[in-house]
Amino acid sequence: MMDSFKKIILISLSLITLLSINGCRKKYFATAEDESSYGWDMYEEGDYLKSKNWFYNSIATDKKWKDGYNGLGWSEAMLMEMDSLDTENIGAIRNFHRGLTFPYSENDILYYDYPKDKGKDIDSLFTQQDVHLEILAGLTFAYQANGNNKETVKFGTALIDSTKSNSLDTPFRPWEFSHDPKINHLDIRVALASSYFALGKFDSTHVHLKVVINELNASDITLITEYSTLAGRQEVAKQIKTLQELLRQQ
Repeated sequence: MMDSFKKIILISLSLITLLSINGCRKKYFATAEDESSYGWDMYEEGDYLKSKNWFYNSIATDKKWKDGYNGLGWSEAMLMEMDSLDTENIGAIRNFHRGLTFPYSENDILYYDYPKDKGKDIDSLFTQQDVHLEILAGLTFAYQANGNNKETVKFGTALIDSTKSNSLDTPFRPWEFSHDPKINHLDIRVALASSYFALGKFDSTHVHLKVVINELNASDITLITEYSTLAGRQEVAKQIKTLQELLRQQ
């Protein structure tokens, strides 16, 4: 009888202990960084609708989370959801601009897991993401898609200038999009060349095309230097298009 009573006490204590442990468990709430990180996972898989929703959730959780606006802008740009004259229709451009309103801080440098199957040879399992520069790049491409050449030049130049260094050893730190390394500073320069060309600023067009062709080291592409004639400018326009297509294929 006594043994049975002891068993009942032990079982009761065990149940109380389990209930106490469960009661002490804290509920886990996803942070804005968690949500934007998952948004980038969806973005890299090409599911831009889902990534858009996760980035929207991240800024709903924290209205000052800069990377949320960054990812939201890139997702909307991929969905071709650009801003319209309708103030209710907020798209990629305005969300990028909202991200820029927050100060440049530690918030701007993030580290995400970089899958090894992406084909990038890196020592670390993490890739550095500069949020501020990615917003500048996003605005460059979004304004170009909207046909606003002046703003394309403004933000593309801001990005290129931001990657210049005072060091003689590394005068330039090439930018690339951390969530799609195929998009990089060469795409920015071709966008700049295209917009400068549309604005009739051919000297600047020439400068950016020269950098791109030299870095591609493509022996079959000769830099066109004739801008004084209509035929020459037509050839330059063709070269810009050729470089855009070439970079997309890489």
